[in-house]
Amino acid sequence: MSADTLNYRAKLWITNNAGEAVFGDGLAELIEHIDKCHSILEATKQLNMSYRYALHRITLAEKRLNKPLITRTRGGKKGGGSSKVTPYGKNLTEQYRKAQTELRAYLENKSR
Repeated sequence: MSADTLNYRAKLWITNNAGEAVFGDGLAELIEHIDKCHSILEATKQLNMSYRYALHRITLAEKRLNKPLITRTRGGKKGGGSSKVTPYGKNLTEQYRKAQTELRAYLENKSR
């Protein structure tokens, strides 16, 4: 590749009808981790992310989408809560990853 070659890069996110960003790579990754370990806390540890920040991102996205992405069951004093990705959350994550793959392929082809 010569020094004159230019490449295309893009960030992808999903917006709602009001034009508000509701879903992007960070939230997709968080949801994928929650789906694997059934715990927001465990997912945040694996991603080195603040639990409070993760809850904020999930809550904001759910508010803007007007649909739940995660169902949460609180634990008692000894813990034991769990989180489950909703079918809508799984579908949205899959759609996002598919669009992301298609965009990357398009941009790689464009850069040749």
